[in-house]
Order: sequence, then structure tokens, then C-alpha cells
Amino acid sequence: GSSNWWWIDSHGKESPSRSPWLMSTLAELEEKTKGMMKLIEEEADTFAQRAEMYYKKRPELITMVQEFYKTHRSLAEQFDHMRSESTPSRGLPTPWSSSSASSFANYRLEKSLSMIEKGCDIYSEESDGGSVVENPDEEEEEDVATRLGEMVERLREENRVQKRQLREKDEEKREVIRQLSLAMELLREENLNLRKDLLVRNSEKKVEIDKSRGLFIGRFLKGF
Repeated sequence: GSSNWWWIDSHGKESPSRSPWLMSTLAELEEKTKGMMKLIEEEADTFAQRAEMYYKKRPELITMVQEFYKTHRSLAEQFDHMRSESTPSRGLPTPWSSSSASSFANYRLEKSLSMIEKGCDIYSEESDGGSVVENPDEEEEEDVATRLGEMVERLREENRVQKRQLREKDEEKREVIRQLSLAMELLREENLNLRKDLLVRNSEKKVEIDKSRGLFIGRFLKGF
């Protein structure tokens, strides 16, 4: 649909400078993202899903998937650019797949962050034990490593915030379900009480009718 324009705009715009690894990773990312969006946009079939839709949580979930896609794509492109400039002859890792769309998202993001962080640590160790002769290229690489380290920390913090928000939203959904269940239980109890009251009233009315009928018959017989 038109709401999914943000992952379609990359088709037909492949840059010649992109490596096979990046192109394969982005293609797999788009496929997995579409799978997550399809799950989110499906019509609600269960009671819990209807309760969630009632409180309009689906747009927020879709926004989170969009942010994940943009963040992961930007990270992959920057990482690929850094690798191609620093070690162009070294083989790049190949993409992998997962049976779960949500597990794929978390795993690929954490893996990318860990690889960049590891690269920054290795560079830092080599710089500490290397020559003291200053080199403009080394200073530039150190600056890149510093920026990447800061970016990794920001992404990790955003990941923690999103996880906390997801837990809060799950708790809100559980509270909605509890409230609706309580309301249904109260309605069932009220309905049961009304039925009991109706039975009692019908029984009392029948007794009064039988009593009136008996008095009428008695008076009728006395008339003879």
C-alpha cells in the first residue's frame, strides 16, 4: 500500500559502489521487513488483537518498524562504506536468515553493532601499541572510529528505550484485557441476578393467580 513507500524507494537506485554483501543484506532486510508489516497489518482475529486495535496501537507499532528499517539501513550503508575504504581486499560477511521476523530484526541489529564495536576496539588496541609518529590518515581513521563508537552507543540506547516502550505497551494491552474481562464478568453476574429475580417474580405471580382463582371458584360454588 501507499503506507509502505519508505522501503520501496530504493528499487532501481542501486549504486555501483555498493558491495554484493550490502545489496544482498538490503534485499533480505526488505523481505523481512515486508513480512513484519504483513503480520502487523493483518485483520484482527482474536480478542486480544481487537482490544489492541480499539486503543489504536497498530500505528505506533508500524512507526517502530519504519524506524528500525531506516536505522538498520543507515547502519549497513555506513559500515559497508567504512569497510570498503579501510580493507577493500578483505572478504565481507555473508547475510544469514532467521525463521522469525522479529528475531531477525533484533539479531541483525545486535550483530552489526557488535561487529562495529569490535572493529573500534581492535583499532584502539593497535593505536595504543603502534608508533608514536603522527599520521593524518591515522587521525582521520581514529576520528571515524570515535564517531562510530558514539553511533553504536546511541543505537544501543535507542534499542533499550524501544524495548522498554514495548514492555509498557504490552502491560497496557494486558490491562485492557483485564478490564474488559472484568466488565464481561460483571455483565454475566448481573444477567444471572436478573434471571433469578425474574424467576422469583414469575413464581410469586403464579401463586397470586392460583389464590385468586381459588377464591373465585369458592365464591362461585357458594352461589349455588
